[in-house]
Amino acid sequence: MSRDSVRWAATFVALTLAAVLFRADISFVISATFFAIFAMSWSFFTSYSGYLNLGHVIFIGMGGYTSAILNYHLDWPMPVSIVIGSIVGTLLGWLYLNPIHKRVSGLSFEMVSFLSIIALTNLVLSGYARPLTNGDLGLSPLDGIFSTLGFAIGIAALLCLFGYGYSRFLSSNSGKIVDFARESQDIVRTAGADPHRYTGRLLLLSGLLASTGGALYVHYSGAAVVSNTFELAFMIRIVVIAIIGGRFSLYGSIVGAYFVVFAGFLLKPVVSSHIEFLIIYGLGFAIYFLWPKGLISILEVAIRRVVPGRKSVQ
Repeated sequence: MSRDSVRWAATFVALTLAAVLFRADISFVISATFFAIFAMSWSFFTSYSGYLNLGHVIFIGMGGYTSAILNYHLDWPMPVSIVIGSIVGTLLGWLYLNPIHKRVSGLSFEMVSFLSIIALTNLVLSGYARPLTNGDLGLSPLDGIFSTLGFAIGIAALLCLFGYGYSRFLSSNSGKIVDFARESQDIVRTAGADPHRYTGRLLLLSGLLASTGGALYVHYSGAAVVSNTFELAFMIRIVVIAIIGGRFSLYGSIVGAYFVVFAGFLLKPVVSSHIEFLIIYGLGFAIYFLWPKGLISILEVAIRRVVPGRKSVQ
């Protein structure tokens, strides 16, 4: 077995144990895994391509709303709606963002992707889209997914399968070209390759996981509304999770998601939701200041002390 397969198998075992140990609060485990999916898919493109994608929720929203529309309006079976929603959401998001990332970079790409989610949010809530989206009321009820141990293990498997695939991509020749392109696209062009061809693949793989997660998430939530798809606050939460965990590590997204969700679980009975987010985001800034590589860097140090000579994980 390869090193990547062993690491991701161990990660799956750890997530399964977490689901079993916290079975009484399984909904929090599932929420943490969902946000790990969203953060890891965002980090995979943003951290390794060098493009700060502030429109990642386009994939999540397209996948979620497509599945919800098929299930709510056409009464299609939930599994079929989720599969089609994942595919359509991936393609629509990629067909929109890929040409943009080819034409602009840096601050321009960040601004266009950021403004795109604001525009899409207003479109979903507008009277033009209301027959499809039901405006601010959203599409509800949908065929739901219940908080069960089986589902918690299932989405953990989805996360780890994509994590393994992402790791293999990054260690492949395409991944090495992407790494060079992040440092200097001119070097890649000089070698006769189109850097956008490879970062476009990164974006497509990133979008596939995000759209699949979005399609599953609306059915788990029981509704497709702006707040769990396109909303800016949703995007900010994903970014904060990735930064807290360590955005240059796929495993860091998992650490960050579980930290943020369980911190919220502990704070919820004590403080209001606004204070809860203030504390968590404040912790995020503090962690980034003290440990720029995120909580995963602390975990790696601890692992090296237990297993001397062990290399850092991606």
